[in-house]
Amino acid sequence: MALVLGLCAAAAAMLAAESAQVETTTAVRVAAPVAAGDVLTTELLEEAAVDVEAVPAEHVGQVEQYAGRTAATALPAGALVHPSQMVGPGLLQGHDSDTVAVPVRPSDASMISLLSPGQHVDVTASSDAPESADGTQRIAESAPVLWIPQGESENWLGAGEQARKVVILAVDSETAAAIAEAGHQGQLHLSLVSEPQP
Repeated sequence: MALVLGLCAAAAAMLAAESAQVETTTAVRVAAPVAAGDVLTTELLEEAAVDVEAVPAEHVGQVEQYAGRTAATALPAGALVHPSQMVGPGLLQGHDSDTVAVPVRPSDASMISLLSPGQHVDVTASSDAPESADGTQRIAESAPVLWIPQGESENWLGAGEQARKVVILAVDSETAAAIAEAGHQGQLHLSLVSEPQP
C-alpha cells in the first residue's frame, strides 16, 4: 500500500510539474452565442488563459480590442474571437493579395435575406438600355459573401434603407471594376451557388 501511495504521489508531482511548464497567453472569447451583425459588448466578451501553442498569434488580445466591433459571422459560446471574424479590413484576411471587398446592390433585395457570410454567389448583370442586345452577362462566379448589413445600428455602411440592401463580396480587382460598371449601366442579380471544391 505504501508503494502504491508513493507511486501516486510521484505521478501527481510529475503532472503538476508538466502543467506548470505550459506557457499560456490571453485570448478573447464570447461568453454567449453571437449572430452575424451583432455588436460585441464587454458583457459578451471575456478573457481566457490558453495554451500559447494551441492558438495562432492573431487570436491573442484583450477585450478592449473587440468591444464595440461588429461580428461578420456567427460565433458559438466559448469561441475564440479572431480579427477576420469582425467587420472591417480583417474580412479579407486569408484571401489573395489582389482580393477586394466590393458592395453589390442586387435588383432583388430579398435575395440578401437568403445569404450569410461564407456562402458563394454568382453575379449576373442585365442592361436597362432598350437598345442593348447583350441580354444578361455573368460577371462573377462563386464570389464569397463577406458581410451582409443586419440593421441600422450595426450597419457599417451607414444608416438608411438603401444601405441595408447591399451585400459585400470578395472578388479580384478586375471583377470589382466590372461589377461597378455593370451596376451603373443596368441591374445586378445574385444567384446562390455551392462552394467550389478544392
